Amino acid sequence: MRAAARVATAIALWSLASPAHGHETRLAYLEVRALGPGDFVSVLKIPVTGATAWPIEVRLPATCAPRGPDRRFRQADSLVVEQRFSCDESGGAPVMGLAGLAGGFVDVLVRVEDEEGNRLTRVASGALTEIPLRPGSAGTWDRLVLGVEHILGGVDHLLFVAGMILLVRGWRRLVATITAFTVAHSITLGMTVLDVVRVPGPPVEAFIALSIVYLAFEILRRDDARPASARPWTMAFAFGLMHGFGFAGALLDTGLAGRDVPMTLLLFNLGIELGQIAFAAVCGVVLWGGYRLLGTPARRARLDRAAAYGLGAVASFWVIERVAGFWG
Repeated sequence: MRAAARVATAIALWSLASPAHGHETRLAYLEVRALGPGDFVSVLKIPVTGATAWPIEVRLPATCAPRGPDRRFRQADSLVVEQRFSCDESGGAPVMGLAGLAGGFVDVLVRVEDEEGNRLTRVASGALTEIPLRPGSAGTWDRLVLGVEHILGGVDHLLFVAGMILLVRGWRRLVATITAFTVAHSITLGMTVLDVVRVPGPPVEAFIALSIVYLAFEILRRDDARPASARPWTMAFAFGLMHGFGFAGALLDTGLAGRDVPMTLLLFNLGIELGQIAFAAVCGVVLWGGYRLLGTPARRARLDRAAAYGLGAVASFWVIERVAGFWG
């Protein structure tokens, strides 16, 4: 009966994995550049799911008028909408509107640049739909929040962190393991964004899912004192390098360039770490509470095995889905 229950649980989790994706929160990108007094060009990159682009659109203020039709074209997994327009700035800096952000499924990273190279960077969501066409603040908080939102929206990265918490015993070993993971993904995130090295996105996403499958297997054989369980920080560092490429892919989708890169990279990575710490703390409290309720070591071991089977089932589906996507 127990074996049948485990199989049924695994099948149920497998079926639930179908609508789940590693990064449900998608990033759109809007760049507005001033070409001269009252003369602007905007470039909006909208994520495309299947054949459908998210319904995001730029709304010009009443004091602005387009200078010709929009130019639309596909670029990788994005729809690019380019528009040139003129504004009357005699009454102050115009404010551009963004529509279609309701629901929070897509955040828009916005960059506004004037003729002198001054920049405003911020994240637009359902609560922020108006963008001034003249730079103001540096947008430090928004870029920090962007990193937090990305890690909390990246289900595959979160499952890997949860798996490390299940695998490692002792808070010192756990801190060392999570630190190794953090250092590793920070290295490859920085190297990729700074264009030192590039790795194609689809294989990275498949490998990230595979890393969760391997982690689930290690949880199941943890008591055998195999090498990965004895020194989990080495495994976390190795897989963290590949997870860093995944983090970098999201940041590169925003199209950042120039002087914004170092500061945006620093704040984005810091936001990732803050979100990771918060998630790990919540997982630790939930796991501690579950162990307290279960009481006996045998029951705790059954909880660990059930969680490992769940992680493995979901991640296995992702591996198949992402590898099949190579030829999609």
